[in-house]
Amino acid sequence: MTTPLVKSTRDEQLEDVSAFDMRDAYRLAERRGFYGAPVEQYEDPAPNGRRLHVLRYRIGGGRQ
Repeated sequence: MTTPLVKSTRDEQLEDVSAFDMRDAYRLAERRGFYGAPVEQYEDPAPNGRRLHVLRYRIGGGRQ
């Protein structure tokens, strides 16, 4: 599962990659071409009581 591109307050393009399992989130990120540590990482509670792991990466000209 991914969310659309998000503009940050610093005017840089960011993309979120999310999954219910942290390993799955990193696998999805690698499939999308992101490697290494994300710019930001957090958990969101999901409606079913599980936690959604979100990895946020820079895209387009930024460091990855």
